[in-house]
Amino acid sequence: MDSNTDGGLIRNASECTVLRVRNTSRISIAAANDFVCSKGSPATLVPRAFPYCLDFLHGRAIYITGVEPQGVQSAPFYYLYLRRHARRVLRVPLDDAFLSRTPPAADPVFLFSPGRCGSTLMSQVLFEAGIPSVSEPDFYTQMASWFWSRPFNPLAPRYRRAMWAMSGDLSGALGVVPVVKLRAECTRAPELFVRRPDARTIVMVRRFESWSRSTARVFGNGPAKAVCKYMNALRCYAWLARRSRCLLVRYEDWLSEPRAAARAMGDFLERSISPEAADRAGRVHSQEGTPLIGRIRPGWEAKWAGAMALWRSPRLVTARRQLEIPNVWD
Repeated sequence: MDSNTDGGLIRNASECTVLRVRNTSRISIAAANDFVCSKGSPATLVPRAFPYCLDFLHGRAIYITGVEPQGVQSAPFYYLYLRRHARRVLRVPLDDAFLSRTPPAADPVFLFSPGRCGSTLMSQVLFEAGIPSVSEPDFYTQMASWFWSRPFNPLAPRYRRAMWAMSGDLSGALGVVPVVKLRAECTRAPELFVRRPDARTIVMVRRFESWSRSTARVFGNGPAKAVCKYMNALRCYAWLARRSRCLLVRYEDWLSEPRAAARAMGDFLERSISPEAADRAGRVHSQEGTPLIGRIRPGWEAKWAGAMALWRSPRLVTARRQLEIPNVWD
């Protein structure tokens, strides 16, 4: 894709050296203050820059340069890989054209889930199969927050345009339109990610009992938060099933019939996923090297029991029936 440059410089952008990095052992959402940088200078033409986050305070977008596409795609978490490997930061004013003047031929295939249901492993399977993919770029997560996803926010359209520009730049940096696995937070606003009638989307789910147990162990979410998170994913699927070409992927199918599940995913993406690719991905824990490995929150058993009680309450049973989607939770 063509770069927005003028006389060898990226117009109105600045570049700086990373002096220190914060939050390298945290799964916090990407932010501009993750990096302590040198004084900026006019940005020179760079061969590849990966979008990192939106800087709402200063009205600009933050990119990372000098990292390789293979590392970005193989990483369990895109945002954490860029955070840990950043050496140079590129700052682009929000109201200027972004780096790629030519928009990609298609939008990414977005993969939604409530988390803890194999979506990170799925990203690894796609990588092993040679299907371009990235896991959890946080400029999408930022826009899915309650404040920025609300239609009544007068600033939201400006930042939505920026999100899509950065999305195009992500494809430009990879050289191809990828499958993008989103954070669980993005299930609250699926409408942000579908702007074409032929858009393809994927939703991964897991039965509520095992999902809520895993969520309580790793994140320590209280009952109300856990149930809300799962219901957001179900509502997300209901919305996407009506407004996009949506594939529903069950975690349990990948455990019981991995070859059939891989074949169905490959057919949907119009690519081949061999059993060997799934085997290679499964040999290493999908979240190896991340802060989530081995994490068990104290008191998780009581929170899990509370989530199950709330889930079985008459109010929640009624809410699930009203969604008019296949039963994926029992």
